[in-house]
Amino acid sequence: MSRIRLSRLALAGSVVLALSSAATAQTSSSPSTTVAGVTVTAPAKELPKVVSTYPEAGKSVQPGALILTVTFDQRMNPDGWDYGKGQDRYPQCLARPRLLNDEKTFVLLCTAGGNQHFSVQFNGAQAGGFVNLAGQRATPAAIDFTTADGASLSTIEEAMKAAGLKPDQGPVMDDKPAKALASTGAP
Repeated sequence: MSRIRLSRLALAGSVVLALSSAATAQTSSSPSTTVAGVTVTAPAKELPKVVSTYPEAGKSVQPGALILTVTFDQRMNPDGWDYGKGQDRYPQCLARPRLLNDEKTFVLLCTAGGNQHFSVQFNGAQAGGFVNLAGQRATPAAIDFTTADGASLSTIEEAMKAAGLKPDQGPVMDDKPAKALASTGAP
């Protein structure tokens, strides 16, 4: 074999070794690595799980505009989600959530009437739904919450404030990604 061909084989072997080493060194909080421009995502040691929601399970919130948030313990795929009706009523929501820049938190714009009980399931269906970057399906979870009988939140801004979200973490996707909005200071 020629020296050039041997060098190419050695380089290819080095890349494979680097990729496999990087893949095995992953943790559940950072399942991806990039080597020579190629992103490798290794399976996490544990399946992704919900670590927080808004509203919190069992809590009461103001009726009207509602930003339903669900945060996972791992970086998630922006194209996979599954919101469903639990034991009680399901709020009226947009069809598609937005994954925030932390890559762990989904936000979904909804409305909820006053003095009612609601129940939302995450990954209640048998397949698909919320998955991490390695394609591992999140553990199913659910929240039940109520709405108060009183003044309604009437704007997205009020709902974002109630959910503890920053101005660049809105639930509506537009033609400018949130990163561009944050860097330019645009509303």
